[in-house]
Amino acid sequence: MDSRLRLGALILYALLFASFVYIIWRVPFPFASYAHSELIPTQPSGAIGGAMSNFLWNFRGIDLMIQMVVLFVTAAACLAMLKEEK
Repeated sequence: MDSRLRLGALILYALLFASFVYIIWRVPFPFASYAHSELIPTQPSGAIGGAMSNFLWNFRGIDLMIQMVVLFVTAAACLAMLKEEK
């Protein structure tokens, strides 16, 4: 019984391996057609930084100031926790 189980498992693994090899060699993968297309521009655009800064300071200025205060208070609290007690 044990040898039959091993033989069945061996046959199953051989069939799985053969199907894997068949898929690899016969089925075209779609990523190969996109390999040479330029999806992301490689040259930076100079207008993006200024436009983003303009948006942040004109429309989200108060939010940025509150975030700055929260980060400062967090840093101060971390330093206070790490301070040695005497």
